[in-house]
Amino acid sequence: MSKIMVIAGGDWQIELVKQAKKMGHYVICSNLYEDSPAFPYADACEVANVLDKQKNLEIAKKYMPDAIISDQSDIAVPTVAYLNEQLGLRGIGMEMANLFTDKSRQREFCKLHGIPVPDFKLCETPDEAYEMLEKYGKIIIKPIDSQSSRGVFTVETKEELDRKYSETLSWSNRKKAFLAEEYIDGDEFTIDGLVINGNHYPLCISVKEMYPHNPNVSRMQSYSYLSDRHDYDLLRKTNKNLIETAGLSMGLTHSEYKAHNGKFYLVEAGARGGGSNLSAKIVPFMSGINNYEYLIKEALGESVDEEAVKNNVFDEEKYVVMRFFDFGEGIVKRVSGAELLSSHPMMIDYQLKLKPGDILSQPAYGRLRPGHFIIGGIGREKVIAEAEKIINTVKVEFE
Repeated sequence: MSKIMVIAGGDWQIELVKQAKKMGHYVICSNLYEDSPAFPYADACEVANVLDKQKNLEIAKKYMPDAIISDQSDIAVPTVAYLNEQLGLRGIGMEMANLFTDKSRQREFCKLHGIPVPDFKLCETPDEAYEMLEKYGKIIIKPIDSQSSRGVFTVETKEELDRKYSETLSWSNRKKAFLAEEYIDGDEFTIDGLVINGNHYPLCISVKEMYPHNPNVSRMQSYSYLSDRHDYDLLRKTNKNLIETAGLSMGLTHSEYKAHNGKFYLVEAGARGGGSNLSAKIVPFMSGINNYEYLIKEALGESVDEEAVKNNVFDEEKYVVMRFFDFGEGIVKRVSGAELLSSHPMMIDYQLKLKPGDILSQPAYGRLRPGHFIIGGIGREKVIAEAEKIINTVKVEFE
């Protein structure tokens, strides 16, 4: 039995803790709250802010784990890398962690290596972003190192920029600066993968549909291996080039791109799996590969079967819909139809924790979405039809 320390203990770390336990390991989990969702599944629980490297180092020295990992959390990546370096454990290293969590550094890297990115400028004040706004007429401002689309806004006027920039700045952790970025049109995609011995293997791709009120927050992601509108081979090639040129040696990846003028432009790339249980539930369903088992074994320095991933044959008939609810705004009086979420035969995962008295508003960023479901099966039309049934059945009545 090895000891595994998992940094972060929210909903999206539960499956990682459970996988480590399933493999026979002793699991230590650290997170900010005493009632963190992943704590009941771990052997030992410690309260510490994910961003607090020194506190987490104290915890690690207390237990002396054999591996330290996390998933689905950008802000945990530098802490995990720091602890691994301090304790001499396997990891991606601080330099790589910073490259994959600092959006300004990542864009500079892409620009240097010919990987398409929108025009951008690192700013500390709104005045510094006016030039970009005047040049393009429409820009996106975003923190340099947050997650879940926190502080990301599309702005078209100086007045909007002046109103929004302070919130954007508040979500930047390592430095009070933000990116002002050219807005480009086009469909947006996610691509998740696995790095083994420095080789990147794509495992699943989705196309996004955004909330009508907020073009920076995803309402639906549809996963398949085929597209009649976009060149998925080019997307895989573009992402592989980024990951391998950067030199990421191991672990999970989650990247987002926009299709524009025949190219895929990077939105962001993370050295971790996608959130809302994308890496925990959707990747294994679509690919047939237990990517968490690979992550844990590589972190422990155990041998893994790279050939099985390299030669994996993907089922092109498989289709998955991840749909976030869009109930509207108001005070919740009643939720109806939710029993379908637990009984639907194609359900992969869901989350809906609404109760009477909760106040719903249009989500300003990802973590404020009111819940979601993931269904999958064979055949695009069938999965889409079942998703529509769920959307039409699960309803919220407001006071």
